[in-house]
Amino acid sequence: MNKLNYSEIKDQQLVDSRLQHAFQSGHLKGSLNLNLSNFKKYAAIYLDADHPVVFVISREQQAELDEMATLAEELGFTHIDGFVLADELPQENLETTATIPAAAFLEKEDDYILLDVRHPDEITRPAPEKNLVNIPFEDLLHDHASLDSSKDIYTLCGSGNRSTAAASYLATKGFKPTVIEGGIKAVQEASH
Repeated sequence: MNKLNYSEIKDQQLVDSRLQHAFQSGHLKGSLNLNLSNFKKYAAIYLDADHPVVFVISREQQAELDEMATLAEELGFTHIDGFVLADELPQENLETTATIPAAAFLEKEDDYILLDVRHPDEITRPAPEKNLVNIPFEDLLHDHASLDSSKDIYTLCGSGNRSTAAASYLATKGFKPTVIEGGIKAVQEASH
């Protein structure tokens, strides 16, 4: 896979495959946070197979590039332009993803949407019911329009991985989401 420079990024689809905390701390605008563990499940839903893709990775992930390319090919993505290293991107061009500790989220009293992106079949630990909306991440592409963009949106999943991916997608649609750190486990621990 070709290594690209930042200047070679034009209008390709950007797949930032770094782990959630690295993505949250700085990513290119319009990037979708899909990593090796969830790329196969969600790439075909959120990416256009006919539009070129560029992967954004950390130096440590270079060994995973062949596997990512193979997965992309299996899913029908034939236009992989290459990859860029995240630490070579101009800092002034990076955005951050807002996060909130679980305890601070539980203290919120204003009007907001708690967006649980877990699939109903996997919910063993229920989310707080106040302002709760459950849209599984695989359905968010079509159901995000039902969300009130004038309200703060807090994304929640099991660990923070999918809620970061969901936040990355919502940001491309003009929302300003905040990821609840540590997912439902952290919420339950903070509520005791």
